[in-house]
Amino acid sequence: MAADVDLEVMSASTRRLDGYPTFAEFIAKDKDAAIYRRFENLSARNLLYLQSELHDLERQLEELDRKDAQDIGDANAQKAARLWTHYANDTNEQAIARRKLQRIIKKKIKEYRTDEAMVLESQMLSLHSPSSRTLKDFKRSFKQDFKPSSKPSSTAALWHRDEHLFDKEHDLVALAPVDTDRINLFLKSYFAWFFKENSPQHPHLPQSELFYFPDRRVQRAGAFISVLLSAILLLGAIICLTAVADQSSSVRIGMIVLFTCLFAGVVGLLTNARRAEIFGSTAAYAAVLVVFVSNGLGGGKA
Repeated sequence: MAADVDLEVMSASTRRLDGYPTFAEFIAKDKDAAIYRRFENLSARNLLYLQSELHDLERQLEELDRKDAQDIGDANAQKAARLWTHYANDTNEQAIARRKLQRIIKKKIKEYRTDEAMVLESQMLSLHSPSSRTLKDFKRSFKQDFKPSSKPSSTAALWHRDEHLFDKEHDLVALAPVDTDRINLFLKSYFAWFFKENSPQHPHLPQSELFYFPDRRVQRAGAFISVLLSAILLLGAIICLTAVADQSSSVRIGMIVLFTCLFAGVVGLLTNARRAEIFGSTAAYAAVLVVFVSNGLGGGKA
């Protein structure tokens, strides 16, 4: 009986209302679910407004410069253009207006370029969009699987306008690093069930709809597959070249070309290697095969 009471207290202490509390718990459990709007349209409009403000301030400053340039004989204007102490302490009306304008420009240029808009926008644009698999699971969890008890007609975690919060897929950004290794992506997309772990399911998601798997398992499997493919391509090429050692040189050259193309395809299609890395690794692989044949280890006749 005491155990039952403890379970009831524990259940009551961990119970959360449907909506922000439960959906925040869902995001906190899986870093891949840290998907949010970047609001590109609003950010771009904010930058445009700041840009226009600075453009107008630039016009005002240029008008002051033109007025000073028209009075070539004005000693105060000449001193203000060349002597900082005079510019900072001059008490005539135009000098005061120039200093006031410069203070506004200093504040706006800082807001535009360093403190907020430009730097933050650059950081936001450097983030990747979520993968299609992750986005599909995320939207399914948000839109379909949450069933608020107080309003059975609604099937979204949030209500009213926020039901469409994540409709604009091009405006979504993943805060967690997005895995771009194609082997890992393939394993996650088609064999994720194989890596799942037994963990408490989300209270609002059916057991068969969502499961969790640690990334380390996928990464280890991807590394094993990469090593296995590399060994197969190298040892397989050596075995095949040995088998055709008695054939003509054109056959052996054709075999080298075939395995080199296979190697380049595997590196280019199944990994996230850069072009220079693909060229370098393919050249090294081809060089090994050429040396193997040219040293006579493959035997054969010319």
